[in-house]
Amino acid sequence: MFERYTEQARRALFFARYEAFQVGSAFIETEHLLLGLFREDQSPTARVFARAKLSVDEVRREINARTARRAVTSESNEVPFSDEAKAVLGYAAQEADRLLHEHIGTEHVLLGLFRAERGIAATILAEQGLRIASVRDQIVEMLSTSSPLRAGFPLRGFVAPVEASGLRIWPSRRNPQEGPVAVTSPLSVSAEGFTLKELIAWAYRADVRHVEIPAELDARERYDARLDLPAPHSWPTLDRFVQEGICRHFAIEVTHEKKSIDVFTLTASDGPCPGRRKQDDESGGRTTYASFSTMDFSTTEALPFSGSEWRDRLHSIGPIILTATTLADFAHWLEEFVGHPVIDETGLVGMYEIEVQGEMQGLQELRHALIEQLALVLTRTQRDLPVLAVYRVTS
Repeated sequence: MFERYTEQARRALFFARYEAFQVGSAFIETEHLLLGLFREDQSPTARVFARAKLSVDEVRREINARTARRAVTSESNEVPFSDEAKAVLGYAAQEADRLLHEHIGTEHVLLGLFRAERGIAATILAEQGLRIASVRDQIVEMLSTSSPLRAGFPLRGFVAPVEASGLRIWPSRRNPQEGPVAVTSPLSVSAEGFTLKELIAWAYRADVRHVEIPAELDARERYDARLDLPAPHSWPTLDRFVQEGICRHFAIEVTHEKKSIDVFTLTASDGPCPGRRKQDDESGGRTTYASFSTMDFSTTEALPFSGSEWRDRLHSIGPIILTATTLADFAHWLEEFVGHPVIDETGLVGMYEIEVQGEMQGLQELRHALIEQLALVLTRTQRDLPVLAVYRVTS
């Protein structure tokens, strides 16, 4: 289960178990995971905490005020993860996949804690003014400008004396069902099984749904890429080499722009919400109590727009069961099927159990099921959003 975890992340989980044992907890809870993250003072999460002026003593006081101390159990007893903590680990894997990271680090576990909104850790982080979107941006920024310390190469005083020979790209033989995989070190970069759109998103550290690519380039062909270096380079330099190599190989130019693009919006209609169990809390929000279960996206097919034309077809999906999730995460989940950004405009907060019964053959059936069973409306429209715009370079 923990093969993808970095040594820092594994140590953080070990210390989380120790924190649970110290207070006699029968389970490793989200608050113990948060305390475990503080033990890794050289990790990306430590930099997030430092920027927010968040101390472990302050967090421990907040946790103690919310929990009761129990008698310490025998040290030989195994302390399992609670359902909420297991959900955090599932979310951490999703966050790593979303950022196209092969590893799962402390930074992904931290993002997972935010998404388990019912947990004590998420409550404390929110009360301290931390928000998942801004923390995710910080992490992306740190990883894109960080030193090669993760691979054992110090950055301070380091200057790479030799330039790279060039990125090589060729058609991939990797099974598409296995998904893309990338491995990066200060001496080499390799990627397998990427479409061009995924390759650009990976190289520019962006969400693949925010890459706008010409129709003639948006093929389903997959590629492998490799860059070998004679000497270690910093991560920003590696990014630049990969970006330049992709643009040169495909004769394209990639720019950051804000454009009106095709999207879907998710809004809440009036009336009952039979697909959502709800319970009012003190703030008036709605919450549900369940664990998270994943879906298999391997058989889905994106629905691309082509100007004003739109193919209203979709691989058969359903039933849909997502539990302990936010509406914003559900909107992001829907992007896997519609192939474009889905923007949550419901105004609904808290955690929900989302269940859509039946099998849906196409987008119209999906939209009908959402409104009939969840009172949620999926609407095609346009919004001005930041994108990575890709252009063909003509000689």
